Amino acid sequence: MIMFIIQLLLFFLYAKELTRNLCFKSADLFFFLVTIPVTLILMLFGQVMAIMGMLLLLIIYLLILTKNFKTSIAIVAIDYSIGVLLDHVIDITIRIMKVANSDFFYNVTMLVAGIGIAVGLYFFLQSDLEGNLQKDYQFSSTEIILTSIMLIVMMFLVTFTESMQGNDLQNVIYNFVIILLFVVMFIVVHVARTKTINKDLELREQRIRNESTNRYLIQIEQHYNELRKFRHEYQNTLLSLEEYLRSDDIEGLKKYYNTSIKPISVALNQEKYKFEDISRVGNKEIKSVIFNKLYAAQLDGIKVSFEAKNEIKDFYMDSLDLALALGIIMDNAIEETRDQEHGTIQVGFIKGNTEIVIIIQNSLRKNDIPVWKMKESGFSSKGSNRGFGLKNLTEIIDRNNRATLETMKLNNYFLQKVTISTKG
Repeated sequence: MIMFIIQLLLFFLYAKELTRNLCFKSADLFFFLVTIPVTLILMLFGQVMAIMGMLLLLIIYLLILTKNFKTSIAIVAIDYSIGVLLDHVIDITIRIMKVANSDFFYNVTMLVAGIGIAVGLYFFLQSDLEGNLQKDYQFSSTEIILTSIMLIVMMFLVTFTESMQGNDLQNVIYNFVIILLFVVMFIVVHVARTKTINKDLELREQRIRNESTNRYLIQIEQHYNELRKFRHEYQNTLLSLEEYLRSDDIEGLKKYYNTSIKPISVALNQEKYKFEDISRVGNKEIKSVIFNKLYAAQLDGIKVSFEAKNEIKDFYMDSLDLALALGIIMDNAIEETRDQEHGTIQVGFIKGNTEIVIIIQNSLRKNDIPVWKMKESGFSSKGSNRGFGLKNLTEIIDRNNRATLETMKLNNYFLQKVTISTKG
């Protein structure tokens, strides 16, 4: 009885880690209120019934938790293989060493070793999460087939060659070797697929970076052409002033100033010449996104501003994720302010001692929509088939442990605040 309770609790812990969902969910109530009691009741009808019932209940539990049948099968197979391998190692050790009080030794060893494996699995998965692959990992068809076969083989071996034949030591060793081979095969397939996906992601990110850089260079070239045009106009202006002064035509000079020079002065104060602070953003992808979006907003007649007092080279999170997040925020801000008579967008990058804060604020047309409503999937005040931006933005931020997102309304402004921790 104690042995089964320990194994069930370890299975639960491994399942939570493998699904990368360590928070307590309502689905977990099924495990404690149904899986454990039913499995213990099935033990009264024999070990075979208990094992088969336990596996079925684990699949149901994971199906409730993940809402994905293939993933549930794969995780149960991985979960159960860890438990079976640990069980066989302890069983073989007890028989070879002829340990006295074997039940006590088995339970203590299973508990200590099982917790040790759980800790190791946690750190392995955490290091895996820091890579590009595991943000939204899905098992491949090959992995699903392999784990399904592995689960069936383990059930057959444990049920028919051990439980029903008295747990002969030779059978236990043979079964251990066979299950270990299946586990090694799965690890090889998983590692090979991981490398393939990581390579594909690297190529995709490189392509996105190149596209962002090219867009940035195009905008820089356009501004350079504007400066050349302005220099030419400036030279002509000086020649005209010189002619008015040479002929002492003060009235003509006043008229020329009001009609030609003053409009140029107004143009110089426009926002398109106030992006100097963007040079303090050291990341090319992020700089490109901000520059291109603000420039596009200006072309739509939106008043924009950008401010960054300190240079920021490292943003302490995946730069592609941050660029995607800022792109969504800026697109929403532009779309909201485009048709406003006096629409404004303000962007600020603030670097503190322990965090980087990015604030994007835009004026609102309507101030009667609550923030929680804006975050609902599919909601949009701009028509159908829209409104997935804020939900996608939240998902991007949530998969980066250092980043948090605050969404709020202040008076007639909509504000998005991304905070990135620089500690640790």
